[in-house]
Amino acid sequence: MTDVAELVIRALDPASDTDMDEFQDVYAAAELAEDPDAALYSRADAVAMLTNEDASSLFDAFGAFVGDRMVAEAILMGSLRDNLELGQVLLWVHPDHRRQGFGRRTLDHIEEHARTRGRTVLRAQARIGEGLERNRLFAEHQGYTLEMTEIERRLAFPVDLAELDRLATEAAPHHDGYQIRAFLGSVPDELRASYVEVDNLLGIEAPHGDLELEAGGHTVEDLDALDRERAASGRTSATAVAVHEGAVVAYAHASVPAAGFRHVDQYGTLVHPAHRGHRLGMAVKCAQLRLLAEHFPDRDYIQTSNAEVNAHMVAINVALGFEIHQVWGEFGKRLDPAAAA
Repeated sequence: MTDVAELVIRALDPASDTDMDEFQDVYAAAELAEDPDAALYSRADAVAMLTNEDASSLFDAFGAFVGDRMVAEAILMGSLRDNLELGQVLLWVHPDHRRQGFGRRTLDHIEEHARTRGRTVLRAQARIGEGLERNRLFAEHQGYTLEMTEIERRLAFPVDLAELDRLATEAAPHHDGYQIRAFLGSVPDELRASYVEVDNLLGIEAPHGDLELEAGGHTVEDLDALDRERAASGRTSATAVAVHEGAVVAYAHASVPAAGFRHVDQYGTLVHPAHRGHRLGMAVKCAQLRLLAEHFPDRDYIQTSNAEVNAHMVAINVALGFEIHQVWGEFGKRLDPAAAA
């Protein structure tokens, strides 16, 4: 526990309704202050991630309190299978308590915690679009460097099914011999091993700035744990894959939050390097969007983010009708492992 002046920072208890209610309140208020149409995660998402018995993932959450009031919060995320020096930092300060040093103090705390977990290469994201220059200034003041720019794009629902058919038909002659499959929920048993193999390439195949990354080391058992986490949070996976000789070689995976949310989160799209040039990216995206249209007519849009340098994926999304919503910065910082808290 850290006590800095009137600020107390401690680990959050997912079994505490008070902790989790306040955690969601601070998160939602901070997000909506920057983007009134932000696509939020739910309270159930946070509880599921904090309580999931997943041996492959690091997810530590802290709240910063003044008296009984939570004013800021931070999360450290990472893999326990690979890239063990890398940590993703998330930070929120309630809009009513900004410009009082709470963000800086909470960030200092999560960085020291990261050191104790062996995480010395940190990444953090922040909106840096029009009117949000303060986020970049704050990051730079805290020693973070802008590594990449990502663009959040959204596709409004209902999708134009005729246009999906046209794009899918256009792509089809290029992937003769591949089967395109789409499904809700868990990846079918016969495809799980090869799906994980392709998914483990996402970190190194997607643009990642100057970081030297190793491929993911996640297993089918880790995918099982992730399925349990999604079920606990009320989410439904919507996935399309390209299968060649019985193995997954491309996928597009989206996560649909529980009822009451307007959006769908696009989590990942990847084509195995050995199978590129067959327009499989467009094929799986079209199949996934059709699946969403059939099963989730109540949703207003799907959101995705791509690095500006990822020209091929950006071109697919633009062709599908995705439009720019927000600009994000991906910031990096290296900690001195010898600088103990």
